[in-house]
Amino acid sequence: MVDVGQQAPDFTLKDQNGEDVSLASFKDEKWVVIHSFPAAFTGG
Repeated sequence: MVDVGQQAPDFTLKDQNGEDVSLASFKDEKWVVIHSFPAAFTGG
């Protein structure tokens, strides 16, 4: 688990268009917000 203020490890996920996006690609941005939600019809 990552604590508030701690640097997140690099990872790569698919965006809404199915393209790979890595956290490292936002390195020079000031703020990055990571939000996730369960897929439709899942038990989340």
